[in-house]
Amino acid sequence: MIQDLNRYALPFAIVMTALVVGSLEPAFLTLDSAIAVVHRMAIIGIMAVGMTFVIMTGGIDLSVGPTLALSGLVSFFAMQFGMPLPIAFLSGLLAGMCVGAINGLIIATVQLPAIIVTLGMLSIVRGSALIIGGPALHQISDMPAYSFIGTGSLLGVPVSVWIFASVAGLAIWVQKFTAYGVRVSSLGDNPVAANLSGIRIRTLIFSTYVICGACAALAGIIESTQVYTASANFGEFGTELDVISAVILGGASLFGGKAYIYKTILGVLFLGIVNSGLNILNVPIEAQLMVKGAIIVTALAIASWRRD
Repeated sequence: MIQDLNRYALPFAIVMTALVVGSLEPAFLTLDSAIAVVHRMAIIGIMAVGMTFVIMTGGIDLSVGPTLALSGLVSFFAMQFGMPLPIAFLSGLLAGMCVGAINGLIIATVQLPAIIVTLGMLSIVRGSALIIGGPALHQISDMPAYSFIGTGSLLGVPVSVWIFASVAGLAIWVQKFTAYGVRVSSLGDNPVAANLSGIRIRTLIFSTYVICGACAALAGIIESTQVYTASANFGEFGTELDVISAVILGGASLFGGKAYIYKTILGVLFLGIVNSGLNILNVPIEAQLMVKGAIIVTALAIASWRRD
């Protein structure tokens, strides 16, 4: 009975929340509105996919917000310096992967708590982004190919939604059909048993932070193309909380163990429906913050309850 509740609670919450908002604003229950919800949450969703792998190992990454900002800036300046579009994107991705690699290296080898390491990295990366780009907004103009990533569409669906779907689909495949996915799950469930079975724990932990950094970087590139701007102040405080909340709402535990990418996506959709619903209903920003805070606390309480 409890397993059934765990399995269907989030889908039920998604449907009921959508119906409640739709009853107050019928335009919310349309295909265009659904696509818009996913479009707005694509950035959080991509980061949540990467965060899922980290949380499965019992870790956490609080530096995803500044990594988003740094990677967007790196890609922007690469374009400004005349680099081809693929190289510019690769530069941004490598910047995020480097941040993840540093996090993973310290956590896996020095064995410091992930929350301490990534909290420190949050400040380091934010400072680095400010050194590179300063506090100013850097406008993206006359770069149609670059802007297409964030504002273009294919078959009537925004490109960012296609990218989110591709990242999620690849992650689901990795988790379900590769030895890597099995090993990550095993490590979170029982680190001692994973070590005895011959799993290279340090390498595995390191790789999850690299993946998380890459996802944050991709999200940063998409955000900069969506708003035609690169800024060191993107990914402000609270971004990482939205990402972590989506993973926890999807059934993951902050203490490690099995988690499922598709459930993380459901968590992202739930947060997206709540955010869009509050905006459509013109709920004051103060009340919106209170609702989001309550969701975060509830998600953490549920995670603790599952562990007990």
